[in-house]
Amino acid sequence: MYTLEYVPDLIESGPAGVTELKRNSELVGRDPRIGGINIGDRVKSLDSLDTVTCGRIAADASGKVPLLHLAGKNRTPDQARAVIARALSQGLENMLLLTGDGITEKRAERFRYQESVNAIRDAKQMAPASLVAGAISPFKYREEELANQYLKMAKKVSIGVDYLITNCGWDMRKLEELAWYRDARGFQTPLVANLLMPTMGWARGIHSRRLPGVFMSDDLFNKICEEHAQGKAEAKRWAWNRLALQIVGAQHLGYAGVHMSGVDRYEDLCTAIEMADNLARELPSLEAWKEAWNEAHRLPDGRTVDFAPPRGLYLFDTKPAPGSLNHLPAFGDVKPSEAELAKYARMKTLHDVAFEEGTLGASVMSLAVRALDKTAIGRSALLQLEKTTKHAALGCETCGFCRIEYLFYNCPETCPKGLANGPCAGTDENTCEFKDRECIHNRKYRLAKSLGRLDELERTIVPPVEGTRGTSSWANHFKGKDPKVG
Repeated sequence: MYTLEYVPDLIESGPAGVTELKRNSELVGRDPRIGGINIGDRVKSLDSLDTVTCGRIAADASGKVPLLHLAGKNRTPDQARAVIARALSQGLENMLLLTGDGITEKRAERFRYQESVNAIRDAKQMAPASLVAGAISPFKYREEELANQYLKMAKKVSIGVDYLITNCGWDMRKLEELAWYRDARGFQTPLVANLLMPTMGWARGIHSRRLPGVFMSDDLFNKICEEHAQGKAEAKRWAWNRLALQIVGAQHLGYAGVHMSGVDRYEDLCTAIEMADNLARELPSLEAWKEAWNEAHRLPDGRTVDFAPPRGLYLFDTKPAPGSLNHLPAFGDVKPSEAELAKYARMKTLHDVAFEEGTLGASVMSLAVRALDKTAIGRSALLQLEKTTKHAALGCETCGFCRIEYLFYNCPETCPKGLANGPCAGTDENTCEFKDRECIHNRKYRLAKSLGRLDELERTIVPPVEGTRGTSSWANHFKGKDPKVG
C-alpha cells in the first residue's frame, strides 16, 4: 500500500492552500497503485487548515477515503472526540490517532493533549468498523525508551487498533526488530513504514536532533554529506535509490505498506513506486536486498554505515519464533535508583494505609475528607492541603483524578503533554521532547521492571482527566467519582 502525503497549509493561505491537494487527489484517484491521500493535522501550526475539511476535499476529488492524521495537541478529550465524530459523520473512517508533537509557542495557560491510547479507544467505541491506525517508534536505542514503545504498542493492540505506522527512520534493523516482535507476540496487526528522504537541509536539522523523535547517526549524515559533495544530480540519485531500497526492504520484512514523509507530489510518488518495482525484481530475496542495502551505504573507509548511536540497544540478537512470546522479553540491565525505590515504597505505604478501600486508615480519611467537602470553606482548605502536600513530592496540579497509583507513583501532570498511558515518540536518549527533563515513563518502567509488574504497563488503560481539574482528588476518590481504570 502506498499513500500520498498532504500537509495542510496555514489558514491564511486561503483557497490556494488546497489547489495542490485537489490536483494530486484527482491523479491518485485514477491510479490503482495508491491507496489514497494521508493528511497531516496541525503540523505547521495550530492555525493550519482543518484536516477534516481537507479530507472531504481529497475524498471528493479522488473517490478514495483518505487517511486523516488527528492529533490530540491542544484538544481536550471532548474536543478530540468531536473531531473524530465530525470525520465519521462525513464518511471519513480511516484515521491515524496521535498525541501530537510539542507546541513551542508561549501562552499563559498550559496546553493540554488528548493522548493517542484514549483517542484510539474512543474511535473504536464510536465506530467499531472504522479503520484506526496508531503510531509506534522502533527507532529507540536506550532500554527504557525502547521497552516503553513496545509496551505501549501492546496496549494499542489490546484496544483494537487496526494497523500501526512507524515513526521515520533509516535503521532497517529496527524495522526488522518491530516485525519480529509483532510476529513473536502473535499480533496480527499490519505494519506500515514511514519513510523520509531528507534534503541536505533536512539532514542537518535531523542530525542535530531538531526533529523530535527522528534520529540520524553520524555515519549516515556523513554519507549524505559525501553524496552531496558529488553534486546535486548525484546526491539526488543516491537519495532516490535509498528511498526505493527502503521500500523494497519493508516489503521483504513483511510490512503492509509505506508512507513517505516529504513526498507530496503525485509525480514524485510515481517515481518512488517505479524505482521500487524495478529494484524488487532485481532483489527478489531479503538476503539479496540486505547485500544491496549494505553496498549502497559503504563508507570511504570500507565500513558500512552504522545507523545506531554508540552502544545502541536492540531487542533481539536473533529472530524469535512466531508466537513464542506472551510478554515483553527481558533485556537490558537498567534498575531504579535507591531514591526511586524509597519514594515508591513511601507512597505505596501511604496509599495502602490511607486510601485503600476497606482499611481503617481509609475509613478515617474518608470521614475527614467528606466532612471538609460539605462546605465551600472546607473544600477550599482541602484542595489547598492536597496541593501543598502533593506538589512538592509529586508535582501535583490538582487535576482531581489522581493517577499516580497506575504510574508507580509518578504524576503524569509532570509530563508536558500529561501522558499517563506511555510516552510519546519524541523522546531522545531518555530525554523528554521538551529537552528539560527525563521522560517520566522511564522511571515508571524501571520500577515496574524491578517489581515484576511490566505486564501492567501493557494492559492498564488510564482514562483522561475530564471535568475535575481544580477539585480535590481525595474527595472525588472517597465519593466514588473516579473514572474506571481498566
